[in-house]
Amino acid sequence: MEPLLLNVLFIIVFLQLVPLFLELSKHQFSYYQKRWIIHTSSSIGIISCILFPIPIMEGYIFDLRLAALTIAGLYGGILTSVLLSGVTIGFRFFIGGIGASATIIEVTMLFILLALTTAWFHRSLRKNKLIIGSSIALSAAVIALLNSVFIFGATLDWQFVTMYLLLTWGITVLIIYLYEVFHEQLLINKRVIKAEKMEMVSHLAASVSHEVRNPLTVVRGFLQMIEQEGISDEKRKKFMRLSMEEIDRADVILGNYLTFARPSPEHTQVLNIEKQIHKTLQIITPLANMNAVQIETYINNYKTRGDEHNLQQCLINIKKNCIEAMPNSGKLRIETSKEESDLILTISDNGNGMTKEELSRVGEPYFTTKGREGTGLGMMAAFKIIETMNGSLNVASVPYEGTSFYIRLPLIESGSSQRNI
Repeated sequence: MEPLLLNVLFIIVFLQLVPLFLELSKHQFSYYQKRWIIHTSSSIGIISCILFPIPIMEGYIFDLRLAALTIAGLYGGILTSVLLSGVTIGFRFFIGGIGASATIIEVTMLFILLALTTAWFHRSLRKNKLIIGSSIALSAAVIALLNSVFIFGATLDWQFVTMYLLLTWGITVLIIYLYEVFHEQLLINKRVIKAEKMEMVSHLAASVSHEVRNPLTVVRGFLQMIEQEGISDEKRKKFMRLSMEEIDRADVILGNYLTFARPSPEHTQVLNIEKQIHKTLQIITPLANMNAVQIETYINNYKTRGDEHNLQQCLINIKKNCIEAMPNSGKLRIETSKEESDLILTISDNGNGMTKEELSRVGEPYFTTKGREGTGLGMMAAFKIIETMNGSLNVASVPYEGTSFYIRLPLIESGSSQRNI
């Protein structure tokens, strides 16, 4: 009984687990590498079955090699059947014994069955595959039993015959069933992932088209008014200025979207965080003054690596969100710290804050707390930029108390401390 169970274990490991591993790591191996690994694994499974035989009579080896050959041949195709048939016969003759010649008969007849049914097997549904595979395996087992009786005159115990046939049938059905279930689940997962990607693309397209259409509509209206006769030069200049502002807004929206869509930058450089923060503060300070927001900085000259333009865009997007969350004055606090080999940049406000539900959706391209004035593309771009820099961005918020953005980036080196208020 122990050799029989060992044969079952060999088939499960080398003909089930190895192919499953290849499916899960499909991007790590080429098609030819996969075929080579499957052929090698199947050969090891068959050889292992032969090396641990079930004793029937002296010189005759009895095992589950034919079940292994059936499963591998049905899924691998004619070429696999030819290769594994050769391995089976060759290794059996290498071992020797009076049963070696019978292997030629058994394997040849099994190969004929596989050649006739492989194409049908691949076109069939799971139920029919189970029937085809188990029928072929049982046929091969019966042929092996008949060989032992008529060629070698073996006397077989009916309990052993029953057990052998049931195990041959059962292990074949089990392996085929598990293989089919796995592939169906894999196919379903692929469809779900594809559907999610298409849904994301549709949301992005709808969001971007809607937000870009708004400023373009405004620009069109102003241009039509400029064309009218009798309009003063002052109003004409005002309409031109407003048109330029709307065009700039459309450009910002497209820039945020492209930041998310484009691949990681190929060329990065060492960035001084203190310098980058001050650059972005020069841009964002007028908006802070308009909202009566006080800016406090506690910054060290830590350094990291990344794309300067992208990091500045990320910082501007976050600071702008913080300031807009404090429309009637507030405090914007920016500080840096070191944690092990990482730089921690914290940007926080004491504005409106967010609920747990809103916080869980931060970074979604179609979610915003600004109503019609926001798209969510700015935070989406910020998450993407930090990700490309091998960092992480986390957000904490309490309603009516404020929001904090924690940016963790790989640290290169640090310098002396500096405080600016």
